[in-house]
Amino acid sequence: MGIKAIAIKDLKQTFYHPTAYVLAFFFLIITGWFFSSTLFLIGQAELRDFVGIVPFLMMFFIPAITMRTISEERKQGTIELILTNPVTDSSLIFGKFTSSMLTIIFFILFTICYPIVLTFIGEPDMGQIISAYIGIVLLSSFYISIGIFASSLTYNQIVAFILSFSIIFFFYLLQRVSIFVPPAYQEILLYLSSTTHFKKFTMGLVTLQDVVYYLSGTALFLHIANDIIESRLTK
Repeated sequence: MGIKAIAIKDLKQTFYHPTAYVLAFFFLIITGWFFSSTLFLIGQAELRDFVGIVPFLMMFFIPAITMRTISEERKQGTIELILTNPVTDSSLIFGKFTSSMLTIIFFILFTICYPIVLTFIGEPDMGQIISAYIGIVLLSSFYISIGIFASSLTYNQIVAFILSFSIIFFFYLLQRVSIFVPPAYQEILLYLSSTTHFKKFTMGLVTLQDVVYYLSGTALFLHIANDIIESRLTK
């Protein structure tokens, strides 16, 4: 059982359960409201409000998706069974990450209808839209890695949800609290803030610095989760 097998197993468990469809429904309802409010109430053919609300929504939806990834396996004792097969700890982590990432992409794909609608009623900046979607995927991967890390710390899904939400909220909040710290520390907080980097993508800017931030953050939390599982199983 490798990364692919673990991912498929998790995806089956996710989509055989109504929770994924309920989350997808509410995700589309909320994002659809922000998209349509800009379009019909203000009369602007853009995705600004939809894209702007995504980091906030992901703070709730991603912990809900990732909270069971490791914690449920540990609670049921199946993690030991999985790892007795020729499966490495990293394969387990990346399998869980892949399944969670594909679930989020499933949610995001439904929102493609928003830019399609804009092309019929206006002339949206497609480069900016593509950049925004790249930012959404990268932001999601970072948040998912945090969720998997939190799930590896506990047997309880609710605790995993609260932990991952708290960590994600911390990175989300850094940009807003940076104005209250001395100028010498502002740049550090702004760089660590997940929303600072995401904002550039919404402006149509895809820079190496921002891509590296999300990919390195994702790798860091997945690596820590891998170390946690490895250390606990060797005790």
